[in-house]
Amino acid sequence: MPSACFTSLTLRLKYDLPPSAPLPATLQTLACRRWPFAYLEQCRERLGDRFTVYPLNMPPLVFLSDPREIRAVITAPSNVLHPGAGGTVMTPLFGEKSFVLREEAEHLTGRNAIMPAFHRRVVQEQGNMIAGIVAAAVASWPTDTVFALEPYLRHLTLTIVLEAVLDRGKATHNALHRRMLAMLSVMSSAVLQEPFLRHLPGWHKTWRTFVKHRDEVHETISALITEQRCENTHHDDMLGMLVTAQHPDGAWLSDQEVRDSLITVIIAGHETTAAQLGWAFQLLAHNPAVQGRLVEEIDGGTDHEYMTATIQETLRRGPVFLFAPPRAVVEPITIGGWTYHPPAHLVACIYLMHHNPALCPDPHVFRPERFLGKRPQASTLLPWGAGRKHCPGRHLALQVIQTVIREVLATRRVLPASVRMEPPGWRSAILAPHAGSRVILLARDSAPQRRRRA
Repeated sequence: MPSACFTSLTLRLKYDLPPSAPLPATLQTLACRRWPFAYLEQCRERLGDRFTVYPLNMPPLVFLSDPREIRAVITAPSNVLHPGAGGTVMTPLFGEKSFVLREEAEHLTGRNAIMPAFHRRVVQEQGNMIAGIVAAAVASWPTDTVFALEPYLRHLTLTIVLEAVLDRGKATHNALHRRMLAMLSVMSSAVLQEPFLRHLPGWHKTWRTFVKHRDEVHETISALITEQRCENTHHDDMLGMLVTAQHPDGAWLSDQEVRDSLITVIIAGHETTAAQLGWAFQLLAHNPAVQGRLVEEIDGGTDHEYMTATIQETLRRGPVFLFAPPRAVVEPITIGGWTYHPPAHLVACIYLMHHNPALCPDPHVFRPERFLGKRPQASTLLPWGAGRKHCPGRHLALQVIQTVIREVLATRRVLPASVRMEPPGWRSAILAPHAGSRVILLARDSAPQRRRRA
């Protein structure tokens, strides 16, 4: 019997976990990497709303898709289910001192420091800034040809995030923009998820290049922190908020804590928003009726109700997070009739819950009308996570998504570049269209005219 298969069988017998696909750990890992949506849906169809995946070099992962069980996982105390253990894949990018990867008081200190910058009122006041950046960017995008939209979206969202969180000059923004994009090119590689690859030929060069670019980003931000601490005047930007933040014992955040937390906010804000927009344009390109109705609303100057419903349906249909960060079982916990013990990790699977036919009829149909005239149920739509670690920047992300969609559809039609939507592809811990969201943009005056609805 292969060793991986034997290990999986031993774990199943020892820990009495929910059923698993009859595959060795190698094939389970490969299936989750290559076909994450299809493989997990197939597991749920055959095994039920809870099942176990045995990945290589990792503890067993128990996937849960029932809303009540997901809520139980998300709200469990951290001394029973430890959330930070699921974020280790992002440590090389975020840094060991990032508040996102820490718990309790340390997490709350960093989180509370940045929240004022993401308040709904502050984001609304940035509307003109966001609209100006978006209009200039969209005007420069290619038309009448197939191209991958997502690299342009990443460039755009990073520009907006830097402008929103750093009150610094254009030269500083440009330098940090360039170095951040170079560093984040590693996200299309598997070296973040699979540390052993960093020592192999070919992969080793990728890792060394990443470390070089990361050092340059650290150098740039560390210089900003030193400058901020030496100045007599206080900046009201996010860097200023982090520099003046204090732990409960009165100690200031260290330079590394400030640096890692700022990097985390920039990466998370720009990468997830760009990926979500990539899914939005894939869905609009392959659903012309939805696009046509949205264009009518935009042209009529009333792009609120159907736009909001379209964005909510996009978040449901194409979530950038397959699941919330896995929670490591520290103490035995009973959820849904099962008692889990260490070393199992519990995974609240957002994608499977969003695509549960019992909760959402015809879940693979893109239908914004689901959300017209009613608010989505918080227990069954969780694109921003929930509990203590829900996304702090969701108001900014929604503002950017709506502004970009409005600007593109006001001047262009979005056509698909292929017969089918792109499958998902991993960018570190998030999922984006595999080929970069390839589309065709046609100027509205040259696009095929659609018959207006009666």
